[in-house]
Amino acid sequence: MSETCVVFVCNVQYFDKFISTLNQLYTNGNYKGDVCLVIGDDLLNNELLNNTTIVDNNIIIKYFPNIIFPEEFLKIAYEMKRSDHWFKKIFQYHKLHLFNVFFKQWKFIFYIDCGMTILSDINQMLIERKTNTFLAHSDAYPAYQWKLKTQFDNTSEYYKNLSNKYNMNVDYCQTTIMLYDTNIIEDDTFDNLFNLTLEYPISITNDQGIIALYFTNIKPLWQQIPIKNDNTYFYDYLKRDGANKYIMVKMV
Repeated sequence: MSETCVVFVCNVQYFDKFISTLNQLYTNGNYKGDVCLVIGDDLLNNELLNNTTIVDNNIIIKYFPNIIFPEEFLKIAYEMKRSDHWFKKIFQYHKLHLFNVFFKQWKFIFYIDCGMTILSDINQMLIERKTNTFLAHSDAYPAYQWKLKTQFDNTSEYYKNLSNKYNMNVDYCQTTIMLYDTNIIEDDTFDNLFNLTLEYPISITNDQGIIALYFTNIKPLWQQIPIKNDNTYFYDYLKRDGANKYIMVKMV
């Protein structure tokens, strides 16, 4: 078992993207350690998991049942003031399982979105891991004009309670990549995240607002993952300058 595990969360819809990123993790990313694929109901016992890349590389498959949301939550999620595609991607809440005690068998977890383009050696990022810290990229980079409040529907009555209780005028992270010490996972972390989701069912981009709220206000462990070293930029949602080198980008 390696000290660090790279983790993906995937359903059938994103399976092809997962396989593409997984192959790049080995070929371009030069990664040699453990990999875990977190799945839900639609991939359980699915023949897709017999893919040669999964089998040949001994990918660990971890099943968590789909999260069951109350009808009132789904009604709010459907009617929320946001683009319709976010409701169709509600499986993104499966990322909350990344903070299950199952993952404490590794010292560090490096979560990567399916569909990420990996361009070069990711070990340059892995050496930046820090104890008792949650590293991720600021969603507001590089202008830093957006604040946490932009991640929630402020037209809802829920938002009034949210903003009265927490500081919403802070920088916040994306959940596209996350590198963290599993010491931050406690027995009740997943439950706390899920209860927070139900208490404030107005997160526009699903899991991202909830995880960002938790690690900025409740357990303030989030730090910006380093932007670059002397050789390359580490990660960005997209390439800001075509001449710059990156280890990985979300959108090519």
